[in-house]
Amino acid sequence: MIVIHQNGLLEEYYNHFPLSDYFSFDICPYTSIVKFDSAEKILCEGGKPDSLYYLISGRAKLFLSHENGRISLINFLNAPCFVGEMELLGAQEAANGVTAITPCTCYEIHINKCRDKILNDTKFLRYLCLFLSQKAIGNTYNYSRNQSYPLEVRLANFILLTSCNEMYRERHTEVADFLGVTYRHLLYVLANFVKRGYLKKTKQGYYIQDLTALRQIAEDC
Repeated sequence: MIVIHQNGLLEEYYNHFPLSDYFSFDICPYTSIVKFDSAEKILCEGGKPDSLYYLISGRAKLFLSHENGRISLINFLNAPCFVGEMELLGAQEAANGVTAITPCTCYEIHINKCRDKILNDTKFLRYLCLFLSQKAIGNTYNYSRNQSYPLEVRLANFILLTSCNEMYRERHTEVADFLGVTYRHLLYVLANFVKRGYLKKTKQGYYIQDLTALRQIAEDC
């Protein structure tokens, strides 16, 4: 994580992405701007966050580890959105893991310095109610979509969502669970994408050779 200290750059972010839209008090004194590299943890799983993040740019994934060692993908976060709001509200004590898919820029709100102000701010709480409601609707839509489209279409969309710099690196077991298909079926469709020249298998993962073709497939979703 890199913390941005340049005053000019800070002002530029505040002018283009004003947090004042969500709060009735000046939140800036409690806020930093931070950057995360792809694959870097934004929230550590199991910990109690000291910060509420607002994702200005980038994409991240939310995941949960099980006692048997398996990991489940829960959701994907696309800017702009809050990260860590459930922990702030006390809906869960320990955080789920959040990892950057692409480089991410965030506001980091140091809630240990302003928790009472935030939790008593009706403007912020009203926005958060709307935000959480829209997230629930989106999750319902995604679940319904996963049941309605062929795996080829859903996988193409998933690859585009989780890739960074044309590289796709997600674990097959986690992807199969998230998409609700068997491991064998997933590998079959991936191999078919490679055979058709959409992907190229490398030591680092799968390189997207034909972005246009994948997008055309994903558009059916």
